[in-house]
Amino acid sequence: MITTDQIRGPARRARLGQVTAFRARRRGRLDAPGLRPLLPALPEPGPLRDLPEIVTPFVMEARAGTLRAVGQLRSRLLRNERRAIIRIQAESVRVVTQYDVRAEPSPAALARYGEMVGAWRADAEVCRARAVSLTHEANQRLTCYWDAVWLTVQAARAEERRRATEPRRARQRRRHPPGARTPEATGEPAWAEPDAPSYPPFTARPAHWLPGRVTLDATWDDVDAWLLTGGTPAQAPSVHARTPAVARALEILDTQPRRGGPGVPPGNRPRSTAGQGRRAR
Repeated sequence: MITTDQIRGPARRARLGQVTAFRARRRGRLDAPGLRPLLPALPEPGPLRDLPEIVTPFVMEARAGTLRAVGQLRSRLLRNERRAIIRIQAESVRVVTQYDVRAEPSPAALARYGEMVGAWRADAEVCRARAVSLTHEANQRLTCYWDAVWLTVQAARAEERRRATEPRRARQRRRHPPGARTPEATGEPAWAEPDAPSYPPFTARPAHWLPGRVTLDATWDDVDAWLLTGGTPAQAPSVHARTPAVARALEILDTQPRRGGPGVPPGNRPRSTAGQGRRAR
């Protein structure tokens, strides 16, 4: 059973630090005046669709730092698991020879090979989870940055619109007949004009607009592809660059039918040996 304390700890550690968030917002407020011409004006009521894709020095810094950390994670995994990769490649040749060349299936050899591949996939998925957490942290920093940029720009425009449409006190001071309720009696300022046009209030940053969003490249979606090229996942391996033995061995491993599954004919399913001892007696 999962308790509440087991959830709150990782949730607190997953938050962005206060100092990091403060620095990102402060950088956004400083960059807002220069980015004002690139941002759209105060929109009409409704969703925003056509928003610019802006790349600032802060965005480039966040992306470069995250990609560098992700690359270090991958290189560290390949360095620590280099012996396992060599063993998998060597065992792949044995599996392909046993199944394709000799045409003699060997469940023991395939089970040993599957254990090595399973250990590799588990370590690679842990590395991938850490890489994903790094991208989420970078996106949190970008969110704080662009929130500050958007609100600073829109607040400045709203203030300018308010000053442009707000009547001056001297010109809007009205004369009231005797006995009429004065603005001071109603609590309104003397210069208030009920028919004055209202300025549109600034809105929060659209959730879908996050320029420079950090994501993992396509090579992280298939960790087995790192085995096909001998541990060089810089790009998706081509057909000619792949190791045929590893690709074929992984195919044999992944296409093996389960015991008693749909891939095994009914007449060839193994019988239960639970009652064989009793019959022998």
